[in-house]
Amino acid sequence: MDPQDFIDSLYVALLDQGWTLNDIDSMDIMYYLKLLHKKHSSKKVYIDHIL
Repeated sequence: MDPQDFIDSLYVALLDQGWTLNDIDSMDIMYYLKLLHKKHSSKKVYIDHIL
């Protein structure tokens, strides 16, 4: 995915959740991305989904 496409999709997702452009522009984006990574890497996986 092109970096600009990723940023655009991130903005759209946050706007859909009720964020304002000012909220998005003033947040710590690197910390937000670290939190997203942590959220996605800590998903529970059940044996039924693996087999």
